[in-house]
Amino acid sequence: MGIDVPTFPHLFFRQVKHLGERVALRRKEYGIWNRISWNEYGQRVNETAAAMIALGLQHGDRISILGDNRPEWLICHLAAMSIGCVTCGIYPTSAAEQVAYVVGHSDAKLLFVENEEQVDKVLQIQSQLDLKQVVVWDPKGLWGFTSEGIIFYDKFTAQGKSYLAQNPACVKQRLDAIKPDDTAMMIYTSGTTGRPKGAMISHHNIISLTDAFLEVIPTYENDEMLSYLPLAHIYENLVSLFMAITGGATVNFVESMETLPLNLREVSPTIFASVPRIWEKFMSGIEIRMSDSTYLKRALYRLAINTGKRYVRAKNGSRGRRLWSLLYWPMYWLVLYHLRRQLGLERIRYAMCGAAPASPELFDYYNALGVPLREGYGQTESTGVIAIQHIDRLRRGYVGEPLPCVEVKIAADGEILARGPGVFKGYHKNPELTAETVKDGWLYTGDVGSLDDGWLKIMDRKKDIIITAGGKNITPAFIENKLKFSPYIQDAVVIGDGRKFLSALILIDEDNVTKYAQDNRIPFTTFADLTRNEEVIKLINKEVQQVNKNLSRVEGIKKFALLPRRFYEEDGDVTPTKKVKRAFLEKRYADLIDQLYKG
Repeated sequence: MGIDVPTFPHLFFRQVKHLGERVALRRKEYGIWNRISWNEYGQRVNETAAAMIALGLQHGDRISILGDNRPEWLICHLAAMSIGCVTCGIYPTSAAEQVAYVVGHSDAKLLFVENEEQVDKVLQIQSQLDLKQVVVWDPKGLWGFTSEGIIFYDKFTAQGKSYLAQNPACVKQRLDAIKPDDTAMMIYTSGTTGRPKGAMISHHNIISLTDAFLEVIPTYENDEMLSYLPLAHIYENLVSLFMAITGGATVNFVESMETLPLNLREVSPTIFASVPRIWEKFMSGIEIRMSDSTYLKRALYRLAINTGKRYVRAKNGSRGRRLWSLLYWPMYWLVLYHLRRQLGLERIRYAMCGAAPASPELFDYYNALGVPLREGYGQTESTGVIAIQHIDRLRRGYVGEPLPCVEVKIAADGEILARGPGVFKGYHKNPELTAETVKDGWLYTGDVGSLDDGWLKIMDRKKDIIITAGGKNITPAFIENKLKFSPYIQDAVVIGDGRKFLSALILIDEDNVTKYAQDNRIPFTTFADLTRNEEVIKLINKEVQQVNKNLSRVEGIKKFALLPRRFYEEDGDVTPTKKVKRAFLEKRYADLIDQLYKG
């Protein structure tokens, strides 16, 4: 393909000129999907960038963005990059103290916030921050509100329009002064331990990574995407920014996580990227719904899914695959296609699962359903992607092949090392950690894996490997993913480091277990009640024993405990991409774990 521009904003403005009145963005408000054309997109980026210049922002200054996904997020993001500034996204679920940390650590000069909820956080910490201005996108609930240093977005952009009228070339001049190695954005990694770290990603990182990524997964002008994962994370930037702008695709913003299933059916995207938890939720919803169907429907569904799995696992071009195809395609059109359409995935030509480990059985299921779900692997520090499965090449249990520009090797201790133009510049204000993370151009990922004929397999995080009292090395993610494949288990944390056997902390799937309780007339009033009920414990035990059948004796779960409360990102249980914070949970539930090993 070859992206022949020095920076990502150069590419954006070229696409604006090329695509003109085609639809770039859509956002649903009051039941209507409102469109923003590429021309309007470019104009709003230009006006916002001019307002930043008028405010006095200089090349290299940082700006922070705090809010849910919406057009203004991308507009402000691109505007900052277009004048040589650096964007630092903040997760919208962050507490006031966490917002203060990112804004302070990054030395941000300007902060964009979404609404009244986020303004309340800013007011708690404003005296701690050294900001030129705070700009609020949505004035709802804030009419008549005034506070020094806080203005509304429409007034801010009006200043940009006025400045542009007097200095029409101001944005272009700043844009042309940017160098490829300049920092374009800082992603504050959510991480599972410690304070977030500001990973500095350059324009060169973005351009080179995007070029290689789209060589594997081309994106086109008629593609439709959904934006709903946090834009403060590299994963959503990859989809809503890098892929969408380079390919000229349309980005549709969901109303909320609660409306994701509805919005998915309304948009019916052609490319859909998500985290394992969302894919697991969709699958368990189908499984539970089918369990309520008639005997004939249940039998047809089970036959169709099992046939699909056999067909998908059969080797391409083999006689077995040809034979299974004779059974699969009638079952697909009779049963599976209708389920796929109910999910809103009937137009999908490429589906991605990443940002956290996932079970091979999850991919078996969706590919049997006819959804081309592929796995990818990467990190913020690699600008999002190291390896990915091609649409026409699927290998069970592997995350894919390295991107064309990426080299991968396995260190003596099993750690995955990656080298390529996507490797980040380093951590902001932390040269010591940068030196530990990147050595001689190689990114030390902290993950343990293996390479087989160019295919990469991930075992687990290096720090999460369990060594039992008997000296056996166990990768907990492998077991946890098998447990999470159950429709009744939302999450699991395997325990056993230095212990005689493995145990697990299990978080039940509230929706599915609640339905099970109602169907079986099991009384309960609260979530904690459910976890203490003997019938529910028996249900989960049955699921655990089913998993144990496919594990070696040393990998089997001997005991488990049901956690009495849900996981909350705000409380530090999980990251914004739903990765469990293992060390935090082990500390929180230390007494419960001790009970599992007594006697």
